[in-house]
Amino acid sequence: MTFKKTIRIYQGFLGVVGLIAGIFLLILGLFGVLLQDLSPQPITDLNKLVGNWTYWFLVVGALLVLFLGWYVVDRRLKIEEFDDLIDTKSKSKFVKNIARLETLALTLGPDYEEEVLEKEREYNIKR
Repeated sequence: MTFKKTIRIYQGFLGVVGLIAGIFLLILGLFGVLLQDLSPQPITDLNKLVGNWTYWFLVVGALLVLFLGWYVVDRRLKIEEFDDLIDTKSKSKFVKNIARLETLALTLGPDYEEEVLEKEREYNIKR
């Protein structure tokens, strides 16, 4: 399996892990830069260990939360749209929405592409 395919398979998981890391960095940065008086002892110790890097943690954490938060929410909305479109019992509705389904499947990954192909086989759609 290639690296690119592995990334496509686990893109949702990686987005969530990145978001969690971003939240952690943002919290460290906030307590290290802005909320030093309110900082719990373990976070204070960690911030003393990293020194002036807390400013970078604040910036990088905020960017990760912003962009990966958007990515995770957008992906969830696309999955819901895909599920709504694929769960039709009508062949004509499926054929009408097949272009959008394929676009979503390409964005979401190989498992979703296979689901579209299965549905095409189920309805005997030839291409």
